[in-house]
Amino acid sequence: MKASYLIFFLIFSVMANTTVASQTKRYEFKVFLDDMEIGHHHFKVSSNNEQTYINSDARFDVKFLFITAYTYLHSNSETWRNDCLQTINSSTDDNGDEQFVRGEYKQSAFLVKTPDGNKQLDGCVRSFAYWEPELLSSKKLLNVQTGEHVDVDIQSLGVSTITVRGIAVEANHYRLNNEKFSIDLWYSRNKEWLALESTTESGARLRYLVK
Repeated sequence: MKASYLIFFLIFSVMANTTVASQTKRYEFKVFLDDMEIGHHHFKVSSNNEQTYINSDARFDVKFLFITAYTYLHSNSETWRNDCLQTINSSTDDNGDEQFVRGEYKQSAFLVKTPDGNKQLDGCVRSFAYWEPELLSSKKLLNVQTGEHVDVDIQSLGVSTITVRGIAVEANHYRLNNEKFSIDLWYSRNKEWLALESTTESGARLRYLVK
């Protein structure tokens, strides 16, 4: 199972063990593959005037008969200004396949460096910023694991009822689509991210649940 097209499309943040202090929030999720808990994804979102700082870390271990068959490690830091990405520094170990993304906004362009080379992205660049649902309205988003700038489309699926920490709540349901994947997202009426679900290349269901 490779995470290249799902784990970090799936990955970016929101409603769990939230602590607000000086414009800082922390979000913690349990991650499940079907009904098996495989790890966590944690986020820290800090705001200072016009800038927002994101730090995240994830670890997944998929085990069969007490043997670890797959391991995924990811860390990422981002800086945003006026809803546009300013810097990114991510490292990923996708079951032995090591990747990195380094990026910086300079002279009206966002410069991206990956193991595959360098490229320049024009205009306002955004990543898969689930911690701020309005940012997902872009037609292209940056995959923070691979550095790919991919086409996306988000559609509203109305209001549905989901279970959050054992309590049934009404949530706004959205679907983020790409030709290679789709991701279901649920947000509270206050625009907090409540849940995420998608399907891996092997057909398993990947879910994020708040702690």
